[in-house]
Amino acid sequence: MQSLNVLIVSTSKSKYLEHIFRSKYLKKLYITSDEEVAGAVQLKFNTFKELAQKCRTLEIDVVLVEEEKWVLEGITNVMKQNYINCFAVTSEWTELGLSHNFARKMLEEYEINVPPKITLPLEFPVLVKGDGVLKKAYSMQEIVSIKEKVYKTSGEISKGIFLEKYLKGEKCKIISLYDGKHLLTFPHEGVGRTLLNEYSAKLEKMLTTENAKFLGFINSEVVEESGILYNTGFSFEFSMPDFDMWQTAYPKDILYVCISAVYQKLNEVEL
Repeated sequence: MQSLNVLIVSTSKSKYLEHIFRSKYLKKLYITSDEEVAGAVQLKFNTFKELAQKCRTLEIDVVLVEEEKWVLEGITNVMKQNYINCFAVTSEWTELGLSHNFARKMLEEYEINVPPKITLPLEFPVLVKGDGVLKKAYSMQEIVSIKEKVYKTSGEISKGIFLEKYLKGEKCKIISLYDGKHLLTFPHEGVGRTLLNEYSAKLEKMLTTENAKFLGFINSEVVEESGILYNTGFSFEFSMPDFDMWQTAYPKDILYVCISAVYQKLNEVEL
């Protein structure tokens, strides 16, 4: 396999430098943070277009975006337009994290469990959700107060507010990597292998059926309750999987996995 020029896009020192430096596939590492790192070259930029042009000039093979706010601002779309392998979802798929209504509708369509909606709360707390709204309420008075505040900000958003059962099970973040055809979901000590595989298969079906055109990590926030795994949200920052959970000795090299994703061969990676 080829060695890679890698760029980590973040505003602060990456939490994953040790893993990247340890990779036998690393050729040269670039960073965007202001903090100097021995063995890495700093890149400064003002716009995503400028950064993409620098990536092309420096022949950077892989861009790992740690800064979720830049994912939400569309860095991946700009990189894709310049044929840069950027590991992050495109802007149209950030809707899964920004809109609870959009996410719930799509997840239900693909039979991925989401917490039940509530019409009249009989027990508290409950979650008050909407587009850009996520609040925990401990009484009807609090629910009314939250709705009133949202209405004052946006009458349109207030129309989409709903109540959701608050699940008390164990909360976890499941890390998955998508290559445009296959979804690789990494083991998590808080979720059993059977539940994890079932969830991953449904999420892969959703992404492939909906013709998702991105290369990157998608993090599922889940809660297990009564043997059922519920999706409670998504986040999109680059997250390193827990290497201790991998069952095989090979590959535990994150850049190996990235190369496999670039060539749409994640289905050949064994964990």
